[in-house]
Amino acid sequence: MKTKPQLHATQNDTDEAPVVVAHTWTQQGSNDINHSLLPAEYPLAINYNGISHAVMMVTPRNIDDFVYGFSLSEQIIQTPAEIHDVQTETLDEALSVNVTLSNRASVRLGNHKRQLSGRTGCGICGIENLSQAIPALIPVAASPYPSLAQLIRVREESRRWQELSKISGAVHAAFLIDTQGHILEIREDIGRHNALDKLIGHTVKSRMTTSNLGVLMTSRCSIELVQKVTAAKIGTLSPWVPQRRFL
Repeated sequence: MKTKPQLHATQNDTDEAPVVVAHTWTQQGSNDINHSLLPAEYPLAINYNGISHAVMMVTPRNIDDFVYGFSLSEQIIQTPAEIHDVQTETLDEALSVNVTLSNRASVRLGNHKRQLSGRTGCGICGIENLSQAIPALIPVAASPYPSLAQLIRVREESRRWQELSKISGAVHAAFLIDTQGHILEIREDIGRHNALDKLIGHTVKSRMTTSNLGVLMTSRCSIELVQKVTAAKIGTLSPWVPQRRFL
């Protein structure tokens, strides 16, 4: 028997939207009451200059970072200055983001606009043609790769950085690491693509030089994640588990 989850807010950048929900449940044949914290997932509507562009499912945290990272990896913007304003609104159990683009970014958006009703685990559903599945990208020089011992240390240290995962589990993380394997920043989300977009968005907003940095993902890694780090000019991507096309 399940009861309606109770909202439980943790620190986030959209005050009304909880990051995890408290769920009370009983097992069949037992009167014992159990309590669990589950990761929240909200539909997020992204509107550019008042026009709907995509609806994504996200964990309601670091939304501004997500907007910047998504906009860059979708090749809508090339610099953070091309986003003039980001306004986030909470609507019951959904979020809406209104993004004001520069004129140049608006033209770029119109040249390769695609409509998305959402994105699945593959990361490319909703595209209009095959050329968008594997677009041409400018090659990025590889950054110096951490040693195996350093990567093992990062993996061991990563757990204490994963705040949401420690609370609720079932959350992906993207880590920004330097050439010595030190963790510089982390972003978490129930979706691996979202976690990476949030991390990329952080580097974009901070105007970081990323060519000598790398990203470590706690998920499997495939071609669309390679496309994202390439668009962000990040030199190295290290997955927990690769796929053939990624290699």
